[in-house]
Amino acid sequence: METPLAGCTATGPDPGAVTISPQHYDAVLFDLDGVLTRTASVHAAAWKKLFDGFLEKRAAQAGEPFVPFDIETDYLRYVDGKPRQDGVADFLASRGIRLPPGSPEDGPGVQSVRALGELKDRYFLEQLEQHGVQPHAAAIALVHALRAHQIKTAVVSSSNNCAAVLEAAGIAQLFEVRVDGLDLTRLGLAGKPAPDAFLEAARRVGSAPSRAVVVEDAIAGVAAGRAGGFGCVIGVDRRGHAQALRDAGADVVVTDLAQVRVAAEPAAAWSLVYEDFDVAKEGVREALCTLGNGYFATRGSAPGAVADEVHYPGTYLAGGYDRLHTDIAGQVVENEDLVNFPNWLALHFRIGDGDWFDVRRVKLLCYRQELDLRRGVLLRCIRFEDRQGRQSTLKERRLVSMANMHLGALELALTAENWSAGVTVRSAIDGRLVNAGAKLYQKFNNKHLVPLAGEVLEQDSVYLLVRTCQSNLHVAQAARTRAFKDGRLLDVRRRTIGEPGHIAQELTVELEQGQTLVLEKLASLYTSRDRAISECGLGAKKAIARARSFDAELAEHAHLWRHLWHQFEVHVEPADHRFKVNVPMLLRLHMFHLLQAVSLNSIGLDIGLPARGWTGEAYQGHVFWDELFIFPFFNYRMPEITRSLLMYRYLRLGEARAAAENAGYKGAMFPWQSGSDGREETQAFNLNPRSQRWVRDNSYLQRHVGSAVAYNVWQYFQVTRDIEFMNFHGAELILDIARFWSSIASFNDELGRYEIRGVMGPDEFHDGYPDSATPGINNNAYTNIMAVWVLCRALEVLELLSEMRRAELTARLGISAKEIARWDDISRRMAVFFHADGIISQFEGYEKLREFDWEDYQTRYGNIQRLDLILEAEGDSPNHYKLAKQADVMMLFYLFSSEELGELFQRLHYPFEYQTIPRNVAYYADRASHGSTLCRVVYAWVLARSDRPRAMDFFAQALQSDVGDIQQGTTAEGIHLGAMAGTVD
Repeated sequence: METPLAGCTATGPDPGAVTISPQHYDAVLFDLDGVLTRTASVHAAAWKKLFDGFLEKRAAQAGEPFVPFDIETDYLRYVDGKPRQDGVADFLASRGIRLPPGSPEDGPGVQSVRALGELKDRYFLEQLEQHGVQPHAAAIALVHALRAHQIKTAVVSSSNNCAAVLEAAGIAQLFEVRVDGLDLTRLGLAGKPAPDAFLEAARRVGSAPSRAVVVEDAIAGVAAGRAGGFGCVIGVDRRGHAQALRDAGADVVVTDLAQVRVAAEPAAAWSLVYEDFDVAKEGVREALCTLGNGYFATRGSAPGAVADEVHYPGTYLAGGYDRLHTDIAGQVVENEDLVNFPNWLALHFRIGDGDWFDVRRVKLLCYRQELDLRRGVLLRCIRFEDRQGRQSTLKERRLVSMANMHLGALELALTAENWSAGVTVRSAIDGRLVNAGAKLYQKFNNKHLVPLAGEVLEQDSVYLLVRTCQSNLHVAQAARTRAFKDGRLLDVRRRTIGEPGHIAQELTVELEQGQTLVLEKLASLYTSRDRAISECGLGAKKAIARARSFDAELAEHAHLWRHLWHQFEVHVEPADHRFKVNVPMLLRLHMFHLLQAVSLNSIGLDIGLPARGWTGEAYQGHVFWDELFIFPFFNYRMPEITRSLLMYRYLRLGEARAAAENAGYKGAMFPWQSGSDGREETQAFNLNPRSQRWVRDNSYLQRHVGSAVAYNVWQYFQVTRDIEFMNFHGAELILDIARFWSSIASFNDELGRYEIRGVMGPDEFHDGYPDSATPGINNNAYTNIMAVWVLCRALEVLELLSEMRRAELTARLGISAKEIARWDDISRRMAVFFHADGIISQFEGYEKLREFDWEDYQTRYGNIQRLDLILEAEGDSPNHYKLAKQADVMMLFYLFSSEELGELFQRLHYPFEYQTIPRNVAYYADRASHGSTLCRVVYAWVLARSDRPRAMDFFAQALQSDVGDIQQGTTAEGIHLGAMAGTVD
């Protein structure tokens, strides 16, 4: 179990980046400036004063323009982390200036390296005297945690003033060893990036370099740690140069040392922990801390929070969609959204006549938020001081019951530390909501809820009934709020506050210093689609009347989670301790979200599995092809869930058949985006936030989604041998998808092969040919080979069925002997295109596209995952280039073994050699922007044999897709279930 850091003032709380264990390490060697203390800016200011004075005078004398010292670039590149004389010489050399080394007798007016170094030292001490020294609280907390686990600590600095800085910061006593600039001079040691100082520190603490950790924020310091062969080098990125630190040799880069944990042993981690409140990252945390049970889910927003630029409360019902129309640029656009239903978390309080509590309006003394993965509970502990100087502790526990799928529960405990006053509490169900949780859809109409009724139930409960505008889904919520003081249930008068879509009760409790007020709120949620009820409102009212205490509900909920973990738990420890990502915790976090999205409570519900789960409104809650990555997780552990989700596709066969017929095809053509009824939900246009232009969305041409459905059916059958499902549901799905592929394939006399034209592959960057007005590309390799695979499975399915069932199905679906013969012919003569050198062409004509200047765009834009948006804003298109958003051809190597692919290629009479896979992997790996989180999962797998270090890099990135929000803003709108499942599989 991970040990929490001491104190509650750590900043930059991205969790679980690296764990330090005494089993692997004996010592941690810290840089000083910028790592332990906030003196890096003091050094930078001193350097700037020195060099600007020198350069300005020199420019005036030479009659040349004055170019000042740049703190952002020059400091990091030439002087940061180095002994001051090395810094002077290196920077001046960058300007083509050489000065003599100088001697100790040189005064401030002498132009020598030595004299300038001494002058910089004087400027630094002046700055230090003016501003003082503040330590980084998270760093000091980490030092305490290390010492508590008998891991030795040392400071390694190039500064001559190291001792003075440590004393001024009050932390000198925390380090067994100090190696500083004075030691470098006395011992004749080379400064950073040479490893001498770190090696000397390791020698003094009695640790081998391989058993020591280096913590540095300077590029030179990271390079020194790598050169010294230390067991782990942690880069601290406080200035936005993470990639430079990685390039210099950092094993892992953190934005703050609160991300570094200390574990007594490398045991499994069960908690996602944040040690402060960060406005910029609250949306990501709300998504990651969503609680759900496969029936409904509630985001991890604070109780009482309302939707604003920081918070976005959301409660989502599995399959709870509604459809609206919007006039966009003169065109009526229809959109179906996953609806944000009434917020049952609304629980506000204020002390005396103060403001309603808001974590942003108080002074935080301590903040800790924990997602307890073992029990499925969200915990918060906040110590705060309000404007009147009143200090309080607020503790929260929250759950969405896995044992009772209609129930959510919240408990707040407020302790008066130094005050006595009345506490006013307002508990509500708030249905005055709109869908505003995804930036891409903010221009669409978003008011989906119509309030129908609101009332008080008994004395301590309220009730709200709403319906959706178009789908006419009625949702009833009832909430019971009770107040306890010193363990005693309070009987207090309540005031009712009501308006359409909102019902609340307000009460006041007198609290004395040292007393704790406990608020317990339980909520029930029922819909008009629920089974075994008379009416949803009556169901919600009965459920809340029968609800037990928070502790009783928690006990049953935790018991169910224990059973789930018994079935799904994995124990993982990296074989190489240099792999620094906290794998056990992240894998459990991913499994936790999978089990919240669909669970035993989901079985029998008519729901699919959205790409972003039920954690936000990204992609409008639509179902894509992510099941392809998710179902293997359930197939081997709880296949009943897979079967239930496959029924979502089966029940929408009628819509898929209608779509095929409307497009001029036979069989079943499943939509790229699916929602309530299985029609195509892909938007006609999407807004490019870079150009603010509406761009046509042709991704509906990804017909390969049907192959994913067939693949999922077949894989489920392979694991379970569920012949009953295959007979009555699975076979019909596979056969109708085969009919579609047969009908869309046309014979090309010139090629002597069948081809599939006008589609898109998994790579969404290519939706057409360069400058073509017609969308779609021809003969996408993945699409064509998957179509062949489906046709082969359809032929096999016909052999599996009994003679009677086969006759029934073929007659009902209109499958003749002639069509079956056509399937066999297509499966042997489908076209696949190749480059001249034998590389599988992503699609016909791919070889003729231009190579892309990756380095130029990386330099100009930094994050180039979404090159489609960048290029469109420039008036260009990815269709011109050999690049990909995500794995396309690589998907074949992800889904099939080399033996399976060899059989398919042999059937098609194409060569498939030993080097086919590694050559194609090498070719396409260098041409992907990885604009999809799924891409990293695929590349981690396909590179596992040929390039394991690179595969592990992709795996580490995939593990951190959401906790690190690697797509820079998407996780707040919903986690990525496919990538999560892919890391577990």
